[in-house]
Amino acid sequence: PSRSNIIDIYILTRNYDVAYRNFLSGASTKPEAPNSDDLRINFSGTLNSIKSISDEIIYHPVKYKVLFGQTAEPKFQAEFKIVKNPNKLINDNELKVRIINAINLFFDVNNWDFGDRFYIGELITYITTSVAPDISNMVIIPRQSSQTFGSLFEVQSANNEIFVSGASVDDVEIV
Repeated sequence: PSRSNIIDIYILTRNYDVAYRNFLSGASTKPEAPNSDDLRINFSGTLNSIKSISDEIIYHPVKYKVLFGQTAEPKFQAEFKIVKNPNKLINDNELKVRIINAINLFFDVNNWDFGDRFYIGELITYITTSVAPDISNMVIIPRQSSQTFGSLFEVQSANNEIFVSGASVDDVEIV
């Protein structure tokens, strides 16, 4: 009897990642993910040379798990409530942009792997450190009224998903 190994490979191309992040920032329309055939055509030459003869590779495009903004599923939408440092003079809009830039850097594709777990405490620490000393505190509140404070403390991505932020300056409120 012949035996074969089926290997599922999840692929994220740089072009699709850039196009999808541009879509999230409002700069373009939602891009179409590459299909399995496109991925096979583009990557099988390289991967076939290192796989065993009995291996069968199945190519899958990445799926994004969008957190926060309007493009996220309602259960993952949230508002960032920021308390400015009263001893620092900074424009609210400039602070909002810096916070969104920090969030986007936190969710850089190189910081995540398929099936990772997101912890809100890590994001809060990262933002607070990135924009220090201009904020003194922050919380992230779910937008769905059925959710409670803390319901986004931990989010798991599936084996074919990568986290990405859909947050915009409209999701940041200075209190």
